[in-house]
Amino acid sequence: MSSHSLIWAAVPHNSDGVVFQVRIVHGLQRFYVSRRVLEHVFDLEPKATDARQLELFYKFLKRILARAGIKRSVAGSDTVALQATDFIVQSRSDSNSMQRSISRTTI
Repeated sequence: MSSHSLIWAAVPHNSDGVVFQVRIVHGLQRFYVSRRVLEHVFDLEPKATDARQLELFYKFLKRILARAGIKRSVAGSDTVALQATDFIVQSRSDSNSMQRSISRTTI
């Protein structure tokens, strides 16, 4: 996502995560990372302040922007929520064994 750039990031008024906007192909896309995702994926402590949520967001900015680019590579009008599962990276051996097990059950 090196060609994409962060425009702004903020914590919404309900203190639940971070909303951010990125310039991507032909436009702007807004994304949302909830407090729950920040807690489960990035080890945000419970009841962390808004400032701490933003601090953690910027600490993992490259990783978050990379996943956002995979989830939505062309701009749209809606806000895209990033889920914890978006940050799970399967190893190649895991995906190969999954493919083998799927092909065995379909034979």
